[in-house]
Amino acid sequence: MHRARGLSLLEVLISIGLIVMLLATMFGFYELALKDRDRGRRTMDHGEKAWLTLFKIAEDIRAANGFVATLGPGIQGYRQQITLQTVTIPDKEVFATRSVRDKPLPAQSDVREVRYYVGLDPDQIVDYKDPESESGVKQGPNTLGIVRRQLKTFRQTALQNGQVEDYDVELLAPELKYLRFRYFDGVEWTDVWQPQGGGMGNSLPQAVEVTVGFQAVAPEDPNEIDFDTADRLVSQPEPYDPDRYSVVVRLNQADTFFGSRMMRASRRAFSGSGSGSGGSPGSGSGGSGNSAFGGS
Repeated sequence: MHRARGLSLLEVLISIGLIVMLLATMFGFYELALKDRDRGRRTMDHGEKAWLTLFKIAEDIRAANGFVATLGPGIQGYRQQITLQTVTIPDKEVFATRSVRDKPLPAQSDVREVRYYVGLDPDQIVDYKDPESESGVKQGPNTLGIVRRQLKTFRQTALQNGQVEDYDVELLAPELKYLRFRYFDGVEWTDVWQPQGGGMGNSLPQAVEVTVGFQAVAPEDPNEIDFDTADRLVSQPEPYDPDRYSVVVRLNQADTFFGSRMMRASRRAFSGSGSGSGGSPGSGSGGSGNSAFGGS
């Protein structure tokens, strides 16, 4: 009988090498799959957070008044901030039966002022990318995220003694560092909506484009904005960025006869300044990375 032949040292080394290569390939594919899964999860989380924030802002914009006597226009704002006069029902606690000995709750109006803006920390100065500067960097206060501020006792004419204005300030989305608004008057888009003459009549824009993102930009100083001329300048579309999300909100309560457009056109004709067309809501908002039409 012949004895079974064993493996040589060279064969053992080759076998071990092949096994190691196979295991390395398997773990490489496994690691790549885990990275793709994490990347997809982050993308979904970012998208969900951005859309929830956009829908919240859009809901408040759709509730804006055209004009309320003594309170001014229903929408005012610029690129990084918008102020709305919205109609809402006061909290149910206000209607609850209370004892005469209980401390009265702060008065609430059915018209509330809601403001969205980018929160800043003036005590912390950071560097922002600025292609227009020579150094490519611009310093400014640190960005905290998108803030929602609500004033419930909106300019009450008669408050009981001891009652104060009730503010609600909420850091709505600390992950979102970018916020931009654009306003459509029926013909052109503009970065500033500041109705002149107190905004008498229905001075609402026909639509508002809201864009949020995760990468912060240098904050805009409202003191440097010339509101007398800025709203007559045509706004440029939002550049493409996969980390930014946009929604265009149509205001059905806006003046169907384009009264705000007529006022802006008359001011432009009186001042002698002209500009090109800004396009329609569909074409003007196509530059952002992720967009949707938010009209009701």
